[in-house]
Amino acid sequence: MNEYPDAFESFTNAIASRDKFMSNTERISELLSLIDRPYTEIYHERKDAGDRLVSALDDAIGIAISVATKMDDAVSARAMKNYRKRIKTASFNGVSEIALRVINFISPNAEEFQASGFPTGQFEALQELSGSFREIMQSTSFELSTRKTAKTELSALAAENRMILKVDLDNFVKSRRRAFPALYNAYMTERRIKRHKRKSPGETTLCEITGTVTDSATGLPLADAVINLLSPETIVTTDEDGMYVIEDLEAGEYTVSCHIEGYEVPAGVTVTAVAGDSLVVDFALVPAQQQEAA
Repeated sequence: MNEYPDAFESFTNAIASRDKFMSNTERISELLSLIDRPYTEIYHERKDAGDRLVSALDDAIGIAISVATKMDDAVSARAMKNYRKRIKTASFNGVSEIALRVINFISPNAEEFQASGFPTGQFEALQELSGSFREIMQSTSFELSTRKTAKTELSALAAENRMILKVDLDNFVKSRRRAFPALYNAYMTERRIKRHKRKSPGETTLCEITGTVTDSATGLPLADAVINLLSPETIVTTDEDGMYVIEDLEAGEYTVSCHIEGYEVPAGVTVTAVAGDSLVVDFALVPAQQQEAA
């Protein structure tokens, strides 16, 4: 359209629609670059770092229990035993907090740890893993938040552009087809291509469903909740932060269900997805005993 400025001359409404469409298109390209990285890649980066930290902490906590016991520090010994129980099921934030507390216990007792089989190099490695994990937590949280905001804006801009084409530009170009046949032919050819061509590898053709599962009474995330799609049959579980993601779905209607032992099964949620959508389906589950008491 920019190649035919004469066709738009003096038609202020058409100029405004054209300029808005072009501006939206530029912004869409920017947003696509922000969501190019798959969600699972972001999640696995955080999970892998968390798993490495948990493994290192497990070794450190075992020594810490021994050191605290030898020092007759019953409070610290109980705390370390509690951390050992929690660490395998703690959220990412919980793991980070446990790491800081364990490090704070080791630091003033470094000589005792050294004598008990936890050398300085191992302590330094633990500190490095803890710091790296916090940085990854911050960066991935920001990236996930940015991705979600970008997808919302992208969906709105794409819808606005479709409306601009359908309501304004299609009709305007048709009205100018006799005076500017080259514009009309080029425009209609591009519109037919856009409507019928296969998506190129770089374009978003699939959709995803994400969400969190929490306890309705406490608001805390529920790990290992089962999320199920009936068609196509898909089963995933929530992570330590109660998050889940189902990627690479074709556009269409889906019913999302959720269940976990000890909680009432909520009604399934039916959503309709179009290509490129990132839909959010959250569940706040009611504890079974709470439901019975009610």
